[in-house]
Amino acid sequence: MTHSPKSTTAPISHASDGASPVRRSNQAVVILLVIIAILLAVIAGMLILRTTKDSPSGAAQTASTAGTAVSSQIADGTAAGAAGAAPSLSPEQLQILRNEPKRDPNDARAKGSADAPVVMTIFSDFACPYCTKFAQETEPGLRDLIDSGSLRIEWRDLAQITPSSPLAAQAGIAAGNQGRFWEFHDAVYAAADPTDHPEYTQDSLTAFAQSAGVKDIERFKADMTADATALSVTQARDHAYEIGVRGTPFLMINDTYINGFASADAVRATIAEQAAK
Repeated sequence: MTHSPKSTTAPISHASDGASPVRRSNQAVVILLVIIAILLAVIAGMLILRTTKDSPSGAAQTASTAGTAVSSQIADGTAAGAAGAAPSLSPEQLQILRNEPKRDPNDARAKGSADAPVVMTIFSDFACPYCTKFAQETEPGLRDLIDSGSLRIEWRDLAQITPSSPLAAQAGIAAGNQGRFWEFHDAVYAAADPTDHPEYTQDSLTAFAQSAGVKDIERFKADMTADATALSVTQARDHAYEIGVRGTPFLMINDTYINGFASADAVRATIAEQAAK
């Protein structure tokens, strides 16, 4: 808020105070300059606070637990640092990575031995083009590691990219309830365009389930739209945000991570490095 010089100038005292008109005028100018300086300082402070609040780094810190986030907020599929040097981790970040793998032998959305020396936890979205690229190009190059017992992959939903992302994640859970999650995963990603963000419907997801060999389609439909399934997807997204994962794909590999798409060679090199430990 600004004030006109007339409203902010102190009243000029009467001639009886003994001050000359020039002196009174100088006093008024000084007071006016002081008021203007104060106003400018207040405005500058407000602008600094607003800039800090609106900056990406400020938003990321607000969104995650200070000092414990695995990564800052990364947009869909950003591959920054995916093939670079191993990230430097704080003890809190390292603990997050070590806490994430469940190694549950009954986990329908995991594959590979629960006792594998390396667990890769992948946060993904069926509507993410970089996740599609990862499923089509990178994952096939890891199959021998899974078959040999060297690698286990655990899936985590981070359904956020399109309005139908949560529904697709719910369909994945429904397929997993009948032991066909990875077949459903392969069918969905095989049909997706790695340069686009596909939209899904109950009908299209049901068709994928049928092609994936899900036997009880009525049960699949009921599980896909159940409130408990939708809540599970929401909770999975909230968990990812809580630990600082905000983009897909995001790979936690034992004591390190890869943020964004990476080639099979890059992922294999990271797996070998972690296995050697």
